[in-house]
Amino acid sequence: VAAVRVVRGKGAGQETAFIPATRPVGTRATVVDNRAKGTTLSLTAPFGAAEVKVTASAGSEGGTPATKSFTIKAGTTQQVEAPVPSGLKGTYALTVESVSGGEVHGARTVTDAQDGVSAFTVQTLPDDRGTVAVPKADQDLSVLQQ
Repeated sequence: VAAVRVVRGKGAGQETAFIPATRPVGTRATVVDNRAKGTTLSLTAPFGAAEVKVTASAGSEGGTPATKSFTIKAGTTQQVEAPVPSGLKGTYALTVESVSGGEVHGARTVTDAQDGVSAFTVQTLPDDRGTVAVPKADQDLSVLQQ
């Protein structure tokens, strides 16, 4: 079991986040409640270079989706500027999809100053298992005659 404790700021203006170990992004991982400013993605490719596609959904109150692709070098962590929907109104979702290469681990950080304290939250990006197997089906109109 592994986890990381992140501390930012000093004295009374200090903020802490705890990040648990998590599985890789896999096929796709999604995180919601992102903001136009202060949203950062950290992507790691521990064993082999990887390419990912990051899609920002339309905003909760309007906007047009946006997509960016990133190549993460093997053994590195990159902080990337998350795409933001054009004409964004409200918050939006980010979806990270593995395109090729090795496994990718990710986390999303949102920062916002509140009462002089640089508040932040960190959320890991495990595979959301948002795909399902659809069974093969054939058209059978005879069921309408029963």
